[in-house]
Formats: sequence, structure tokens, C-alpha cells
Amino acid sequence: MAVSNRVKSALTTTVLATAATGFLAGCGLEDDDEEQVAYCTNADGEIVDDDYCDDGYSGGGLFFLYVGGFGRGLPLGYALPGGGTRIDPRDTTARRNAGLPASGKVTGGTRVSGGIGSGTGGRAGTGAGS
Repeated sequence: MAVSNRVKSALTTTVLATAATGFLAGCGLEDDDEEQVAYCTNADGEIVDDDYCDDGYSGGGLFFLYVGGFGRGLPLGYALPGGGTRIDPRDTTARRNAGLPASGKVTGGTRVSGGIGSGTGGRAGTGAGS
């Protein structure tokens, strides 16, 4: 029994649509793995207590909000790899540009919405270390 051109065309369209859906779903999973998160770090890039990156912290030392694709749930003392962006926690403009709250404490592992890594801009911050 011969198959008509209409049937062949319908089958081809269905197969291509299914393949495209699978491809796009795979791309979506990759983006989730690369989500941008923020941690409070010291000058060496080691995760420290979030209190050090509260914009009201008045103690000594250099501390940064370090934003990058690091994953969540990393422990204190863990040294983050390079590739992130350091933001002075007192720089409200840089914080906002990175998709973080302009003031207050940022909890380690906070997912960044917008800003760095979202395709809306380049390097964030003009504060120390950025």
C-alpha cells in the first residue's frame, strides 16, 4: 500500500516537532545547572558568615558578595572557584544591577534573579575587588 505525500508530510512534521521539543527541553535543563547564586566571601574567595556581607556591617576586613554559577548549599570555609563577580556589599547600585536586594543581608546560596548571567548586562559593581 502506497503512502500519500500528505501522510509523509504529516509524519515528517510530527517527528521534527517532537525532536525540537526534546532539544529545547535539554537546553532548559542546562540553564538550570548554570543558575547564578550569591555567597558572602572573604578576600580569598572563601565562604564566610552572611553577617559580614550585611550592608550595615561595621567590622574590619574585606568581604564580598560573590555571584556566579556555583550551586547552592556550599559550606562555610569552602573556597569558590574563579569565574564569579565580586560585589562590595555596601555598593547598593552594584547589588541592584546584579539582581540582589539593594540593602540588607544576602543569605548564602541566594538565587540571583536578573542581573549577572541573565543576559542583561556585563560586569556588575564598582566597589572594592570588582
